[in-house]
Amino acid sequence: MSFNFSKGAAWLIVVAGLAIIFWSITSSTDFFMGKKDFPQLFKAPTPVAETASQQAAAGKTKTTATTALTAEALQQQVQDSMQESIKQTVGDALSNMMPTDSVIKILNMSSWVAFASFLVFAGAQTAGIGAKILVNKA
Repeated sequence: MSFNFSKGAAWLIVVAGLAIIFWSITSSTDFFMGKKDFPQLFKAPTPVAETASQQAAAGKTKTTATTALTAEALQQQVQDSMQESIKQTVGDALSNMMPTDSVIKILNMSSWVAFASFLVFAGAQTAGIGAKILVNKA
């Protein structure tokens, strides 16, 4: 029995395919068992703080506007503040039901599952090519 280059390359391809599969499964196990954090493809946006000059300008326009309010404008301002209050209450209720970072975690987890599935498929195809070469050379 002779060992030629194509047979050695075929075995190398099979081993590479199995190594890809093994690596993706062990990495997934580490991620899902909590030994490692999932790769962070998605990140929560950081809130942008207003500068002091923007806050001062906003405060100045509010004080000058309140001196010239009419009855309709006052009613509109009350409605706007009530709508803002309702939005804040609903936002607080939603954040209590579902933490803000949970959506980001689900997206990162789902992206890893998709990538790991691709790796398993690619590893199986690679090992299959190597196996076909071995069968044809036998």
